[in-house]
Amino acid sequence: MTEHPDAYPFYHRVVGIDLGTSSCAVSVWDGAKLQLVRGPTGAITLPAAVGQDRSGQVIAGVPPAEDPENVIAGIKRRLGSGERVRFRGRTYMPREVCAFLLIELKRQAEAFIGEPVHDAVVTVSAAAGEEQRRSLREASGLAQLNVRRLVEDPVAAAMALRADTRPGVYAIYDLGGGTFDASVVRVDDGTVEVLGTAGDERLGGDDFDELIVGHALRQIRERHHVDLSQDPAIRRRVRWEAEIRKRELSTADNTTLELPLLTATVSASVSLNRRHFEAMIEPDLQRTLDLLTEAIAAARTAHGVSWADIDQVVLAGGSTRIPAIRDRLAGYLGWGGARIRTDHDEMVARGAGLVARDYEPASLFEGSPVGLLSASLRLRAELAGPEPPLEADEPVETPDPPGPAGPPAETPADFRRVAEATYMLLLQDDDRLALAAAYGAFITAVQAAASDTRLAELGAALSTEYARAAAD
Repeated sequence: MTEHPDAYPFYHRVVGIDLGTSSCAVSVWDGAKLQLVRGPTGAITLPAAVGQDRSGQVIAGVPPAEDPENVIAGIKRRLGSGERVRFRGRTYMPREVCAFLLIELKRQAEAFIGEPVHDAVVTVSAAAGEEQRRSLREASGLAQLNVRRLVEDPVAAAMALRADTRPGVYAIYDLGGGTFDASVVRVDDGTVEVLGTAGDERLGGDDFDELIVGHALRQIRERHHVDLSQDPAIRRRVRWEAEIRKRELSTADNTTLELPLLTATVSASVSLNRRHFEAMIEPDLQRTLDLLTEAIAAARTAHGVSWADIDQVVLAGGSTRIPAIRDRLAGYLGWGGARIRTDHDEMVARGAGLVARDYEPASLFEGSPVGLLSASLRLRAELAGPEPPLEADEPVETPDPPGPAGPPAETPADFRRVAEATYMLLLQDDDRLALAAAYGAFITAVQAAASDTRLAELGAALSTEYARAAAD
């Protein structure tokens, strides 16, 4: 890891990204501790869903319940499947939708650090196959991120444990929105070892949502004598309501799904209590316990570690907020609650950031195939406006004097920030000849509607010259 020669904080420009099924997070090492990056709303997690604004541009991280009929969520489960999803009047590959999320996480990290980010360590379920892993790397390439490592969730979780836990043997029960991973790890001073793992890449909170959807649609069929289960738009509406009410049942004993105007003649209110919900998900909970037992059996076979050797079970993943999970684990293990620790959403993201410290940042994105660059620029142009432009050192508050033309509206989103920052810098100091030449060549190419490949080359050259000028 690069050390900063002068001052703290120094942000390491290889970031850790946890790309989950229902939420995402990005973490950065600041030279002394790990920082979880907060987005524009102040949240440290980004909903793993994409929608569109009124102008038709893509919004990454939109809460699915805001517009269920025009939002794509849970896309991580489809990585590597080869299927396409319909969105914004066209079809997208799952890796392209994931790229929107990764581009947004990259933007947030860059806004936090104040410098370009080209490198990431990205998490992946231990149960993911080769096709899913390849698609995740391709999605990262579309976001113009060099993947320094795909780190499995149990390894990332173990790294986070090492940072803030006393030595011991721990079982990690990681239940997210779409996947479940169980692992047994040994934490010693300065080292961490994964002793056994097991998992299911299609077991998580999304499955619990679908169980509630099935319950609600059965109730509607019984009351209104109409089967709405085959209507995709209605299922999406019911599903987002199901997710909201599922969360309510983590703190309340009863809730109601409010479903007005499903059709011109059908509106419904469907009651659900915690006991009924827990009965619905019981087979899935039993499956997670069986997988935890499988992970411990693997640890026993390979390392001689048994149930009696485990000091603590650590709950990770947003779905472990469901009270029944903690209660079920305590009963299954015969333990008191003190030996079950909760670390919901951020554990894996923190671990990815800790792994990222071991890698050196690159000066540029290293992927260069023409098709990749073209697809990347197209996706970035479709994504809604980036954060405000970089400010040059000591900006001068004065009306624009005669000088270089500002970036045109059609400037690719990927280079808009650096073009605007360069423009402001040249207004202050027009003696920067190399920067002015790079800027002029780039703007001329934009105005001439040059190819994506040419724009990428000139944009990269402009970024390099701007970085040199800003460092002077």
